[in-house]
Amino acid sequence: MSDQSPLPERVPEYSEILVRPDVMVKMRDGIALATDIYLPAASRKAVEAPLPALLMRTPYHKGSGNNLGAMWLARHGYMVAVQDVRGRYGSEGEFNAFAQEAEDGYDAIEWLAALPPCDGRVGTLGASYLAFAQGATATQSPPHLAAMCHTFGYPHGYHSVRQGGALDVFWLSYFVMMAGDGREARSDPAVGEALRQMRFEDWLKGGPIREGQSPLALAPSYERLFFNWLRHECLDDFWKQPGLGPADCLARWPDVPTLWICGWFDHYPYVHPDTLAFTRLIRAGHRNQYVVFGPWTHGETGRKIGQATFGKASERDAAFPDYELRWFDRWLKGKDDEGLYPARARYFMMGAGPGAKTSDGLLDHGGLWQQADLWPPDSLEAALYFRPPARLECDPPDSADAETTRWQDDPTNPAPSSTGVCYTVTRLAAGGTRRINTNGAWDQAEGPHLYGCREPYLPLNARPDTRSFQTPPLVEDLAVAGHPSAELWISSDAPDIDIVVKLIDVYPPSPDYPNGFALGVSEGIQRAKFRSGFERPESLIPGEITRIRVSLRPLANLFKAGHRLRVDITGSSWPHFDVNTHTGRNPWEDSEHRIAHNSLYHTPEHPSRLLLPVVEANG
Repeated sequence: MSDQSPLPERVPEYSEILVRPDVMVKMRDGIALATDIYLPAASRKAVEAPLPALLMRTPYHKGSGNNLGAMWLARHGYMVAVQDVRGRYGSEGEFNAFAQEAEDGYDAIEWLAALPPCDGRVGTLGASYLAFAQGATATQSPPHLAAMCHTFGYPHGYHSVRQGGALDVFWLSYFVMMAGDGREARSDPAVGEALRQMRFEDWLKGGPIREGQSPLALAPSYERLFFNWLRHECLDDFWKQPGLGPADCLARWPDVPTLWICGWFDHYPYVHPDTLAFTRLIRAGHRNQYVVFGPWTHGETGRKIGQATFGKASERDAAFPDYELRWFDRWLKGKDDEGLYPARARYFMMGAGPGAKTSDGLLDHGGLWQQADLWPPDSLEAALYFRPPARLECDPPDSADAETTRWQDDPTNPAPSSTGVCYTVTRLAAGGTRRINTNGAWDQAEGPHLYGCREPYLPLNARPDTRSFQTPPLVEDLAVAGHPSAELWISSDAPDIDIVVKLIDVYPPSPDYPNGFALGVSEGIQRAKFRSGFERPESLIPGEITRIRVSLRPLANLFKAGHRLRVDITGSSWPHFDVNTHTGRNPWEDSEHRIAHNSLYHTPEHPSRLLLPVVEANG
């Protein structure tokens, strides 16, 4: 599909709005949630004609971050409600992240549907937490839920928090960040100041974190959350409650039009089948599930994504102007979306650019929008085999190949997170927050943008704990769209290890990049003790050869002729994921650290391989 012409701007229907602030809405247990209501108005009076309503439920304050968007939507003829979730800002109760949003979301929708001038139809929208909360609410089948728009959020708590069984450290830093304006901080200014001065990265350098002596000791309600998520390593009943595991409850979801906005460099884990809710809902008979995958991070949707640019056409505002408004106008007002959603799946195929350096110093990787009737699109599975020394080839290994490639992993010197999806955050002394690692598409080399790196900055595959395999220069373009995976035969002398697989598009040397450019496009991790399932751990038997499958983030990338396709294998990605201590115990409660000696097998009996979903290069 070619990139479309700009769409006409939608003109607001109303020039005035009225705001009803801080309406306290009772939940079924008597707890009241603070809600601001925005109404289209004329001549200083609220419109009385029935209107569809839109609902945003946020833990980030209903006022400052959301009022402009709410006012804009109200001017376009919607009754808009923005609500502080339980335990946050103006709302009563104790914050229990995500788990609380199933019942509370249901109650909020049904309250809003009965409130004049709502016509009985409620749409929900929002990004990140606000998107996940919509999935939690959908498990309760609210009768008046009419449409949803999820942006950068996915409805499975376990696979968001523990990808491949490894803990995404972001979530621990998230609770530290949230506690800074939580209940305890608001009730005691001294506690609030102490929490806001907390530097989470300082705690990353220490040993086991103990309850009562953690960075959240001053905020017990957030510390309880912190340790609940820390201790539940397995996919147990804790994670299966509807609010934390909405994707486990898809049979309860109502059949309403739903738009999913996703990013190739978002940290939400689209790699696991349980997170492919839109595909599973379509297969269950839901009629109007649509998905968009862009080359975006968790919030950055412009032309600059890390060290690369994907062109003007890749920008969300250019490709999907007013996407939320057009979505709800289509389903709640019957207006034509003017071709914005021509197929159920639209995805950005990265990699059609010239590879030159732009005037602002970015790699012009480029790309084009494609479409399909379903995600992932139809593809052929192609295997590339790991062969010594450092080769990635179409032909499987033979008896003349060396049996193994060996490496060791030292938990005290972990490999840095480098493929653009590490969102671990810390507070700034001057206020606000920052991510301690850079996100987006980056050259696979050390640098000040990667947490823990020191000079001299070398290529990441020069590390002693990293092994690389790459193809010869490609003789023709190779288009990949879908969910890659690696099937690896390994052994170790440790009862548990992590396997991290990075997929890299290697540019040849050029005048702009004399050393070439190794662009990280995807990554996956698998904790070995969860190789057979996430419900219970299964230790490795030292020295025994076992198969481990590593699921990588989905992508659509054109590996151009002359480029190489490279895979880096290592045992950590820090501080994106917690570092395996190689003892089999929970790393956050373990004071012992072991060096693991690992082997990757590439023999006819144990052919380790990369599996790629290959599509036509012309889309």
